[in-house]
Amino acid sequence: MIWVFLVVGAVVVLAIAAAFVGSEAFRLGHETPAAIFDLDEAVDAVAEDLSPGAQARVTYDEVRQLVRATIDHLRAKGLGALPGEDVRPSAGVDHVVVADDDVLAVALGAVEHAALDVTDEDAAEVIQSLLRHLDRIGALGPPA
Repeated sequence: MIWVFLVVGAVVVLAIAAAFVGSEAFRLGHETPAAIFDLDEAVDAVAEDLSPGAQARVTYDEVRQLVRATIDHLRAKGLGALPGEDVRPSAGVDHVVVADDDVLAVALGAVEHAALDVTDEDAAEVIQSLLRHLDRIGALGPPA
């Protein structure tokens, strides 16, 4: 008789464990993984992705300033967070959409503010390269 209780107890424990593991696996499988952004890695990836002409005209420091301005703009829109922070989109907004020309305008403003010697075309190429890098690391959602 005691064997029946042991077998039933073992079956109940295994069923509870299987249900818990299954539910957590389902939740993790449908959760978007966090993309980790590294500024130095992004600057290197963006600089290497530029066309040869843009690589000859734009320095790493200029690429860094454009990348930083763009990332700061995206953070201000609620699309990123520093380590230890939660991503906080605007209240009552499920999806945040940022237009490419809005991002480019911010980058061109950073070029003007810092008096960088970067043409509008080169700045646009840097921003497009950065957006490709963010897409590769999984930091961008689908196009709207």
